[in-house]
Amino acid sequence: MVRSEAPASRISLDVVEAQAGGDVGRVIMDGVTDLPGNTVVGRAEFLQHEADGLRRCFVSPPHGRPSHCLNLIVPPSDARADTGLIIMGTMGYPGFSGSNAMCAVAALAEAGRLPTTEAEQRLVLETPAGLSTLDIGCRNARVETVTYEAVPGFVATGEHRLEVEGWGSVPLELVYGGTSYVMVRGAEMGIDPATASIEALQRFCAALFASLDPAWCIHHPLLGDLPPPSMILLAGAPERSPIKGMSVPLAVYMHPGVICRGPTGTGTTALLAHLMKRGELPPGTTVRTVSPFGNVFEGTLLGSARIGDVTGVRTSIRGHPRVLARSQVFLDEEALSCEAQGFRRLFETPPGDERVG
Repeated sequence: MVRSEAPASRISLDVVEAQAGGDVGRVIMDGVTDLPGNTVVGRAEFLQHEADGLRRCFVSPPHGRPSHCLNLIVPPSDARADTGLIIMGTMGYPGFSGSNAMCAVAALAEAGRLPTTEAEQRLVLETPAGLSTLDIGCRNARVETVTYEAVPGFVATGEHRLEVEGWGSVPLELVYGGTSYVMVRGAEMGIDPATASIEALQRFCAALFASLDPAWCIHHPLLGDLPPPSMILLAGAPERSPIKGMSVPLAVYMHPGVICRGPTGTGTTALLAHLMKRGELPPGTTVRTVSPFGNVFEGTLLGSARIGDVTGVRTSIRGHPRVLARSQVFLDEEALSCEAQGFRRLFETPPGDERVG
């Protein structure tokens, strides 16, 4: 789908930029040809191992920044899904991301690929982590709310203690919420997301990462051994209000160096899995997760779930995505530091295919 007006040495991509929960997700709508691989997982693995230059271009200047994520709409490989999505960012290739799924829905609507009638719609999304069902509410021809049932989350380890320079012995656990998290109850360590500065949160998380065993990872009963965690979840003390209900301050760190502007969907699922495991959250409870920047998601604990031989949680996450911009992004092949054949294959028009994106 190379655009005909772009010079031969320049790649043209149609990109919609959106935000959900404060985090920006850029969605490539056109410009990438069919990816090698028979499944969404296989296509994501091709990008990661053969064409990672696409991700790197969009998480660093001049085309992007580390706090932004990149999303690629792909055909689904599961007949039950309406569309597929591959998510990329500073952290690598997470299996799922709630905020990015919401951004993708808003982008599909902006591009006219999703009806924007007032009646609630349902979309089944396939990511490398599996299927997610999203309920979409529209108003004035725009997506206003997205509520999705997340892939099941679970606590993968018991509590470990890790010696962290400057902090002593830090209790933590590994939790899966659609991607892997190192979870710390920050308020108990004197690093409360509700009161600590962004710089203090970054310093703590960087020190924690420097102390982690790089071989420490989550074994998913269905997906096998996952990559080592590249994200930290810092939870504050739960707060209860007769008006707003239960709220939990939450800071999500993407290694290296990024404190997310939102509480993230996967982080919210991971938190609910943690709270249910500790007996602190009954099914049916809705929790507002609040980032250090004041952005909010709503997560509801639907109940328990079986993931292979592991007991986890079913959750639904609600947010309000918004389209920010639509643009044509040009990548100059000669200026790219990554000239791997796999990267170039992303933009080659197949023989006999004269489509214009």
